[in-house]
Amino acid sequence: MIEVTSRARLHLGLLDNNGEQGRLYGSIGLAVTKPQLVLTAEKADGLTVDGLEAQRAATYARRFFRRYGLPEAAYINVKAGIPPHVGLGSGTQLALAVGTALARLTGLQLKTPEIAVAVERGIHSGIGISTFRYGGFVLDGGHRIQQDVDPDHADAGRLRQVEKNSVPPLLFRHPMPKDWIFVTVIPSTDQGFSGEAEKVAFQKLPKAPSSLVEKISRVLLIKMLPALVEKDIENFGRALTSIQFMVGDCFASVQGGRFANPVCEKVVSFLLSKGAAGIGQSSWGPTVYGLVKGRETARSLAGDVARFLQGVGGGSTFCGQPHNRGARIREL
Repeated sequence: MIEVTSRARLHLGLLDNNGEQGRLYGSIGLAVTKPQLVLTAEKADGLTVDGLEAQRAATYARRFFRRYGLPEAAYINVKAGIPPHVGLGSGTQLALAVGTALARLTGLQLKTPEIAVAVERGIHSGIGISTFRYGGFVLDGGHRIQQDVDPDHADAGRLRQVEKNSVPPLLFRHPMPKDWIFVTVIPSTDQGFSGEAEKVAFQKLPKAPSSLVEKISRVLLIKMLPALVEKDIENFGRALTSIQFMVGDCFASVQGGRFANPVCEKVVSFLLSKGAAGIGQSSWGPTVYGLVKGRETARSLAGDVARFLQGVGGGSTFCGQPHNRGARIREL
């Protein structure tokens, strides 16, 4: 029996939906300690999947078997899961966990990017793939654009042939300070885009102004990354907030504003007012987060946010430490 344990990820932003430099997207993010996914897999006659999100896990398993021409023969049990469709990367972690377990069971020597291609993940962002593999803070280089596609129409469709055979390359990985805590908030609002709705959103996404994309990259390279290496939470947080605002402006036309909804905007404003070093929305939301230093500060802020949520429709909050290791795979 193979057991795989992986962690949620926070998506800190896509960098470039302009495409003038021959690539699209690029993204930054990190792994956090919770919530986590745990599944087991063992050989069986036929394919059976039990536990959380069984149907979704079965879909990924069938993709894997089909990719390698193998019979559908395994018993999979998803024992713990990451909340789906709230911006914590549940789909990628589940898909990679299923694919990794099946690769071990079938004796295939596959690397994580190969598994990601098999289960059809990494279509826009490679963050979940890199955090599954390594943990920590990661930056990917986006997808190469096909040369025969009109650059004035930057959308997901132009990438389909590339995405079938590659995932965004990992450009930078660095451990996060363990005393940097992300107070993570999931308001009780509509879920973020996923599946077909996400594809449509990317197809409708307008081309970002070159000046805005260039500023995002400048803040990332000259402010955020040096602050991370120097363990400077104040400047890292300022860079994070600045990038989130700019990325939110790029996506405002499809998600209805800088953040997923007015409640998310109220929560991030509250987090800033209570002293968070930086804030953001993970992927399409509705998960938002505030960065602070130290467990006591994080617990205090989480309590304040929990009380604030009661007045804006409710929700959940928890404190997540950075997770600087990749997924754990072991034989039981």
